[in-house]
Amino acid sequence: MAKAKALPKGVLNSRQMLSKISKESDSLGLVLLYGTENYMIDGAVSMLKKVCLGEGAEDMDYAVLDTRTGDKFDMGKLEELISMPPWMSPKRLVVIKQSGLPNRELSEKDEAILKDIPSSTVVVFFEETVDSRKKSFKAFLQYGTVASMSGFEEDELTGWISSRFAKENLKIGFEAANSMASRCSNNMMELVNEVNKIALYCQGKGYSEVTPDIVELCCPPDLSGKIFDIMDACGSGNAKIALGTLDKLIANKEPLARIRVSIVNHIKALIMAKEAGNAGQLVERTGMNDFRAKKLVQQAHNFNMKDLIGLYLTASDSDSEFKHGLIDERYSLEIILVKASAKSAT
Repeated sequence: MAKAKALPKGVLNSRQMLSKISKESDSLGLVLLYGTENYMIDGAVSMLKKVCLGEGAEDMDYAVLDTRTGDKFDMGKLEELISMPPWMSPKRLVVIKQSGLPNRELSEKDEAILKDIPSSTVVVFFEETVDSRKKSFKAFLQYGTVASMSGFEEDELTGWISSRFAKENLKIGFEAANSMASRCSNNMMELVNEVNKIALYCQGKGYSEVTPDIVELCCPPDLSGKIFDIMDACGSGNAKIALGTLDKLIANKEPLARIRVSIVNHIKALIMAKEAGNAGQLVERTGMNDFRAKKLVQQAHNFNMKDLIGLYLTASDSDSEFKHGLIDERYSLEIILVKASAKSAT
């Protein structure tokens, strides 16, 4: 399996950050959380609210600056907010979303504000992407706590799903948990919603275990997982398995148009994975979660870049031919898979 790019020196992962909030919240002042896994970030903010804010004090001691609503980030506004002491809480909590500050040059005054966050205040910056080479990013490392808030690793995810169901007094095996992860593209928030839905279904039926059949009944179709299986077979040169999996998708009434789009998008993702070379770079460039990035990079090893680009062009040409009535849609998909199997690096 591809190894994820190591985090910059001094940067915590999401599990370490959550542990720090739980056990060392008094040490926190300036905090930078970055990444696209909103479930983990929301969890961190929720934990900070519990340790920083007094009961019923959110209106008084909690402030949010969100530049995604169109307001430009103003360092003067931050300076004003941190100058006010908490009214009813152990600490005042200020959350700043998408300011862009860690990616731009800091003035001496800006740096001084970040350096001197009062001990009575916790300031949390949330950014989707950061540039660890920037002097501003290094200032956050120097004066505060920085964490990359990604989702769970592949070997942790099924355990997390199992523990969520255990809280509902339900059991789930590896096969069913792995299927859920694939159907939700390992998106944590989607997984939470699916766990809640299945738990309600099982409790209503009096079931004590979540089986693969229950996952199949309650969750979205696992098209993404099947496309991965198809391209795995192609990568090992096994056109028979690839075509057999395609047959099963069609037999299960999966729309051919949706299969086509998914295969083309998957080939594009493999090209990006091949170009990136490792999961860390792929995550940084595309914002996809670590779990998917690792699987794509691993799968891309079975193909040459030239052949992947050729496959993408073949898929585009066959799409045009189908739309102009020059070729049968199913046959055009089969051609792509046969060529992919013949062009694998193995």
